Amino acid sequence: MTLNEILEDIRSDRVKKVIMDCDAYNDIDDQYAIAFALGSNRMEVLGVNAVLFNNYRCNGFADGMKRSYDEIVKVLKFLGKDDVPAYLGCDTPLTQLEEGEWVDCPAVQNIIKLAHESDEMIYIIATGAATNVSSAIIADSTIKDNICVIWVGCNCIDFDGPAGDFNVGQDHYAGRFLLNCGVNLILLPAMGPEGCGTQTLIGNPENIVQIKGDSATAKFFREDLPELAYPGQKEWTHHLWDIAGPGLIHCPEAYDVSIMAAPRLRGDDVWSFDPGRHDIVYMHKLDPDKVTYDFFEAINALIAQ
Repeated sequence: MTLNEILEDIRSDRVKKVIMDCDAYNDIDDQYAIAFALGSNRMEVLGVNAVLFNNYRCNGFADGMKRSYDEIVKVLKFLGKDDVPAYLGCDTPLTQLEEGEWVDCPAVQNIIKLAHESDEMIYIIATGAATNVSSAIIADSTIKDNICVIWVGCNCIDFDGPAGDFNVGQDHYAGRFLLNCGVNLILLPAMGPEGCGTQTLIGNPENIVQIKGDSATAKFFREDLPELAYPGQKEWTHHLWDIAGPGLIHCPEAYDVSIMAAPRLRGDDVWSFDPGRHDIVYMHKLDPDKVTYDFFEAINALIAQ
């Protein structure tokens, strides 16, 4: 499929086969993204991969990946979707390896397996570092035409700041590889000029109460996750960056995208441009009200099941 055909497919009513690829213990927005995908009537979630990260919430990359895996299993159980498989991801960033090396793990093998077995496009919604996806492509480059990666990563090309976001910073080489390898890629950048990027997706006490119900699941998403991020705080604001990934498939009309030559992510975290490079799909902005409204609709439908 060409990129134009992929965009037409995304805008169609056809149910898409999806793999979620998430650093779910790093923050609280991955949990909402997983719920959005599972609650959408436009996606069939084939599995959820755990992605590595390293910050104050873990003891190194391998521990971050394992904690993400445990969080994914917990979220799937809360949502009554423990029949959806979870996969352990890469435990080492590609940045720490020699060029061309990759990390083997269940998530990588599952991406390769599903890409070869499916008779239709597999959409990989990647909301963390690109380590699992890039490893799969390095291991078997023949999968590139059978997958489309929707990556919540990088910052806007016109952002007055670094090109790389948190996800790039966790594995810079994997991010550069993803932008360079020629895979079908839809880039959903984070920070940018006012009104641009996934930074516009916001959760706060005023809108999170739109998650309805008295069940433990409703309480987990409405109360427990915000309390985890903002203990004891009555007023808080949190970026829900990662719901942009499933949002693109659920409500594509809310996204302003175009096809452009893939920007080059330099090692010094600066964008450079070459019109002769292969094309990707790039998101300029989205309608945050539409995306968050549809997110709450989807998660409430799932909780009510």
